[in-house]
Amino acid sequence: MNFSFDQFDAFYVATKKLDFDDYLETRPDGRQVVILSTPFPDISLVFTREEWHEFFTKIDEALYMKRVYEIVYY
Repeated sequence: MNFSFDQFDAFYVATKKLDFDDYLETRPDGRQVVILSTPFPDISLVFTREEWHEFFTKIDEALYMKRVYEIVYY
């Protein structure tokens, strides 16, 4: 998956406000997960609670690097 900067910003805004517990599903093995749809119809992302937090840590890091890129190149 890749995003333009505008698409990334929209993805960030749309996902950052999501609360894991509001979208919780239980897999047949009993693990609690969230299934996040993407703009690509054939791709959904599945996260455990720990993966959910790690995902947003990485999104925040990507947002920081995007800002660095914008400072350097614009």
